[in-house]
Amino acid sequence: MYDELKLIKIDENISYISPTENPLSANVVIIQCENDIWLYDVGSHPDIPAMIDFINPHKKRVNVVLSHFHRDHICNLENIKYDKLYQGKMTYRYTNEGEIVEGDIFIEDGDVRLHIFPIPSSHARGSVALEVNETCCFLGDSVYAMEKESQRVYNAGLLQEQIKILKKIPSNKFMLSHKEPFAMSKDAVIKWLEDIYSRREKNEAYIKGEG
Repeated sequence: MYDELKLIKIDENISYISPTENPLSANVVIIQCENDIWLYDVGSHPDIPAMIDFINPHKKRVNVVLSHFHRDHICNLENIKYDKLYQGKMTYRYTNEGEIVEGDIFIEDGDVRLHIFPIPSSHARGSVALEVNETCCFLGDSVYAMEKESQRVYNAGLLQEQIKILKKIPSNKFMLSHKEPFAMSKDAVIKWLEDIYSRREKNEAYIKGEG
């Protein structure tokens, strides 16, 4: 039924719908809780809404956390029936509804503990991350560079702040959208970002980078 999409299990509560290139569609994370289902991003592939309905036969409430405002992460929002919506201030300009994430939000649903929090990002202002059970932290595209004058660069101040925040996250697995494998070790991601920051030229606001 969904030849292009795969549902990949991470653990007994967490799975994700694989990303695609055509159309460009981000990973859609699905967290099955006792009372509700939580989605981190909703992608843009047209089959994703039907796939979410299929894996929710008991019609649990669906809540959505959006990582940022790019279309490959939010395009399906209008085709998904959801109860609660969490996003950053920039993403709210596109949705005009739901809650703006401006600080740490902690939610417990049965045995699942969720931590929703803003994350500084060169890639997209107002990015939001989601940590589950202090084991997996979903970062969307927040650790990637931005396009500036046909170059991929990091804002040095934002990158430094981002590294400080990520070091404090308990999870030892960081999930980066569009990457394979989806899960990377916390240490590997932080080392990658620190290596980029180490290339900063004195008094320069931007650092050349990839991602």
